[in-house]
Amino acid sequence: MTITWVGMTRQHYQPGRPGPIRAIVIHATAGSSPGDLAWLRQGGDEQRPVSCHYYIDKSGKVSQLVKDEDTAWHAGVSRWTIDGQVVTDLNTVAVGIELENLNTGRDPYPEAQVAAAVALTRELAQRHTIPREQLVRHLEISPGRKTDPAGFPWASFVAQVYPAQPAAPADPQAQLHARMLDLAYRVAGGGLPTGWPLLDAARRQNLGMPIAVISGAVAAPVAGSAQDDRERPVTLVGQPPLLVEVFARDLLYAPVVGSGDTPVPASQIQRLGETPAGPLRDALLNLLFRTADPVNGFQPSWAFHQHYIPYADVLGVPIGPNHQLTVGTQSYACQHFALDTLCSPVNAWQTIYHLSELTHAHPDLTQPQADELRRALRDDLYRARTGRRYDPAALLTSQAEARQLGAPLGQPELVTIGATSYLLMPFARDVLACRLPAPDWTLDRPLPANAQLTSLLAPAQADTLLSYLAPSRLLRRLRPQQIALLGASSPQPVVLDVAATACGQRPRRSPAPDNIHIAATAGPIGADFHATASQTRWHYYIDRTGAVYRLCDEAYLVAASPADDGAIIIAVEGDPAAARPDQRAALVWLVRALATVLGIPPAGVQARQTVQPS
Repeated sequence: MTITWVGMTRQHYQPGRPGPIRAIVIHATAGSSPGDLAWLRQGGDEQRPVSCHYYIDKSGKVSQLVKDEDTAWHAGVSRWTIDGQVVTDLNTVAVGIELENLNTGRDPYPEAQVAAAVALTRELAQRHTIPREQLVRHLEISPGRKTDPAGFPWASFVAQVYPAQPAAPADPQAQLHARMLDLAYRVAGGGLPTGWPLLDAARRQNLGMPIAVISGAVAAPVAGSAQDDRERPVTLVGQPPLLVEVFARDLLYAPVVGSGDTPVPASQIQRLGETPAGPLRDALLNLLFRTADPVNGFQPSWAFHQHYIPYADVLGVPIGPNHQLTVGTQSYACQHFALDTLCSPVNAWQTIYHLSELTHAHPDLTQPQADELRRALRDDLYRARTGRRYDPAALLTSQAEARQLGAPLGQPELVTIGATSYLLMPFARDVLACRLPAPDWTLDRPLPANAQLTSLLAPAQADTLLSYLAPSRLLRRLRPQQIALLGASSPQPVVLDVAATACGQRPRRSPAPDNIHIAATAGPIGADFHATASQTRWHYYIDRTGAVYRLCDEAYLVAASPADDGAIIIAVEGDPAAARPDQRAALVWLVRALATVLGIPPAGVQARQTVQPS
């Protein structure tokens, strides 16, 4: 590992330390390179001085800004037990490592960056004899105030830093439980803080798994932003700063206590579903829907959203945008929620179907039509959340349905506990774990009868696969050796059609576009779509997960269209050159599909300069 010394341009740090280094704190910058590094090197500004010891960009390059023996100002108001004593200023005892990341929970940490972080942290831990429990995240030492590094694979990272030390607790079942909970919070876009009060309240009220960890509304990060720019509390008009988290069945919120580091009393935690009608409920509803649907947010005039209010408890919270889906010759508007899905024939908004009710014929749907629509909605849901096709016979899918666990929340993840490998998969009401027969067991390989399944909320239960065949007549007809873990991988990216017919823009003068322009945008997607008009700036938008948003009909110009040729404009969240495989594959697929359909030659595909959200 190579460490490049870059130093600070201003002395926004304290030379020397009052004692030895006894902790390591991992942060995320909430910005992008090189702007975030430049911001850190200059020490923030005079009103809010900041600094850190090390910075790791997404390529894995390690830069050192402050010497280990000097005190950098990275932890802020903080509290942690160090060598048996509570320390309230971690700056004095800790080395701070900043990771380039937007800290949205959706911005990925590339393998090269994680590997560099492991190597650097392991070396520091060995050099300063840092115990495992004193390697911490910023969100743990400043709970309620900080969320960084959101979405970072913490459990596997710590296991790699301390490969010779068993994770605490040592019990394998408890370790598996901890990894399942860590996955649930990472999928929600956050990290699990120690003793987090909203999670405890959600458990007591049986609200299911975390869906979203919401930070204060911030415009798109500027080039020079750093980790202190993204604070946890959410500010709503006429309300004190609030801590907000979304769980499968409801949104929880509570006022910030003191500086934000004081634990929230259980008596002050409230539910959106129990909030009286008024400005606060309206603001929370919009915040909830904006998190799932950054294009539209909550629209009081829409039939779906009017329908949601009385059925919120059975639908669960929204987990995706309102978009169009074509089944046969009929187009439907649909929106997925944690526990069910709503759909409606386009131009027939008075008719609303629940996915859970499509098990029988309706007055305007025959049984075959209901079956086809149900399968299409399930497939749309699974492809959007997991990148895999819906397979009702697959073990994890069938068991999620048998246990009524609701929607899948994210892609499955392989973990190893001791000598045993597991496949974990998060759902709205629980996380399932399947013990694999061997560490190198491929996900498309059928399972033998001795495979075991357990869940996060019932970690003591671990029954064999055979015990799960009885509830399903379909599975009873299959031999255990024929049971697959998951559905097949989706051959193409998720395309979410949220386009209005004309986008409020001008029709093209020419019969068809003859150019495709690719424009990078800073993101995150919520900031890009914060203004209602933002979606009319591009025809397509590809987010960092590789999901494709169709924003405008290709027959119309958009705000970013050049006046002379009216090209198809594709916005890419982040830098396309540094995109992770899913996002890059989605861009390649979309460009090829458009070029083929529209007859655009390779010379007609052009890159444009980065565009910033308005």
